[in-house]
Amino acid sequence: MTVAGSIIEWLKKFSIDARKLSVIDTDVQSGEEDTYSLVKEPVQNVKTYISGKKCYTDHYMIQARLPSQYDGDRVNNLEFGEALEEWVSRKNHDGDFPDIPGASVQKISITTPFYMGRTETNNSIYRMTIAIQYEKEN
Repeated sequence: MTVAGSIIEWLKKFSIDARKLSVIDTDVQSGEEDTYSLVKEPVQNVKTYISGKKCYTDHYMIQARLPSQYDGDRVNNLEFGEALEEWVSRKNHDGDFPDIPGASVQKISITTPFYMGRTETNNSIYRMTIAIQYEKEN
């Protein structure tokens, strides 16, 4: 399983008020409302230790296409985003990380909080960026 696949499986455990991330696409955001995707950012930081072990930090954007025509929709979307941010922070604090085969996750954090990005007629794409730090033997 890829790092992205591991993060997707981990994110599927999140839910709030019957909203779940049960389907998360990889790299491409669907045109349908109430859909989610995980997109890898083109940045990877790598530290190599004398032992040969490497520490990677990867960045991923979580995207959500959500209804946004009315103010109530937008308020609900921000509540959802804040709950997701808190969930990620709590999981990091508890050491409950994505399971990356052959790697040991050290940390997962929010680098860009949940915000409204591109807006269309009745919906918007909301975004949030996370960083995951993990070590691997090479």
